Amino acid sequence: MKNTRFKVALVGASQLSFPGDKKTAFGRSADGMKKLSEQWDFDLYIYPGTVITEDDALCAKQVLEDDVRPDLIMLQCTSFAAGLVVSTIARTKGARLGLWAIPEMRPAGIVSFNSLCGINMYSSIVAHYLNDFDIPVKWFYGNTDDALFLRRFMITVRALRAIKKMCNSNVGLIGGIAPGFNDLYDDERRLIRLFDGLRINRLHEYGELKEMAESIPQNRVDAKVAKLKAEAVAKDAAIDEQINAVDPSDKRTRMSLLEVNARYALAYEDFNEKYKYDALAVSCWPKFQDDYLFSVCSVVGELNDLGIVSGCEGDLTSTISMLLLSYIADDITMLMDMSAVDTSDDSILLWHCGPASKHFCKKNGYTYSLNYSGKDHEGRDLDHAVGTGIVRDMVFDPGKATVARLTGECDTLFIASGTLQDGSKESYCGSRGWLGNLELNRESISALDFFNTVMCKGFQHHFPVVMGDFTEELMEVASWLGLKKVQKVPYENYLQR
Repeated sequence: MKNTRFKVALVGASQLSFPGDKKTAFGRSADGMKKLSEQWDFDLYIYPGTVITEDDALCAKQVLEDDVRPDLIMLQCTSFAAGLVVSTIARTKGARLGLWAIPEMRPAGIVSFNSLCGINMYSSIVAHYLNDFDIPVKWFYGNTDDALFLRRFMITVRALRAIKKMCNSNVGLIGGIAPGFNDLYDDERRLIRLFDGLRINRLHEYGELKEMAESIPQNRVDAKVAKLKAEAVAKDAAIDEQINAVDPSDKRTRMSLLEVNARYALAYEDFNEKYKYDALAVSCWPKFQDDYLFSVCSVVGELNDLGIVSGCEGDLTSTISMLLLSYIADDITMLMDMSAVDTSDDSILLWHCGPASKHFCKKNGYTYSLNYSGKDHEGRDLDHAVGTGIVRDMVFDPGKATVARLTGECDTLFIASGTLQDGSKESYCGSRGWLGNLELNRESISALDFFNTVMCKGFQHHFPVVMGDFTEELMEVASWLGLKKVQKVPYENYLQR
């Protein structure tokens, strides 16, 4: 990834007629921003002069465009200032705009700054006079140690820093989209336009990974197998036997499932060390099954353990959405299906075969299990099907979780959240957790309305997830990028189109 340091430029605008101590006020703001830049790890540039006239603004704009190149301009109306200042600064190329007002020096008597009125006028000028430029603006009010200012500014830093990282990221697709999963197809040009600078490589094939996996020295594989055995908690004896067994009649591999898993985990690690991708969309079937009767669910989880954002079934758009979530939260993500709806407690089951990172089950850990999909099991009952590859069987830790995915024609963002339950409720084998207290776009929604919305809107069947509540940051990302949001469709018995 290229340099993705987020940079803020602080510019002070004033006019001479207001009697407040503007120099001291701006200095206090500058000192506060310096502290925040250290705490939140962003670069800060403070414009040395006070912008009063249009000529001052033109000089500042040139410096910002030619030398500083900030991601965000915080234009502070230290006092009410000339309208031509914002008309100029707002058109700085490559930078987004924040308008900042500070409190007055005293609650009565002569107005000291008239700062609040200043950003009111400035936002109106951008909205009306510069209407054709379509410039988004976010307002800020208060000193840098005020709770209102801090939370509001933190959300902006997280959102814009994530967008910048996305625009400098490199994503690989290996093996294409899973056959028939046509709902996961998107025109990559829309993704590139949304995050200008994002690089996507669709050309890697499964065979490249197979060659790497089969050429890994046995001593590395043995060490990896030992590590895999040590990490999982106590396993079911029958499943453990299948994972470790070698079928001598299978001329294709003559390897245990655990060894195949180890080889491919190492191959993917080596692959990403070679290509330096920020995220990988992995086609986990059917080619693996053709060669090994094997799925790579656990491998996907291991990659995510390492911080390599990895989405399964070749879902490029979900993988890119996972990457966005990981940048916002600075945390590990996972990709889930919605596999059940419970109207009795308004919850949905987030489930997948078993590709989740161990990050999501710190409380109780995970066991190894087997993926029963991808292989004909006609004649076998549900409790005795023969497995086809190693998965991570886990129940997610309780806590707040956020779900987000690009959808539509990559012009819409699905933003949801909820609380993962404590795990006492029954659920299916695999990586899973029941999500209750559901919200869509930060508003409460019932499980039935949630499911109905997903169905009526034709939302894709994959749900990127991160722990914590980052819905405010996602709403902000949507606003800066001009993305629509998926709106609730309340359940009705009749056809809803």
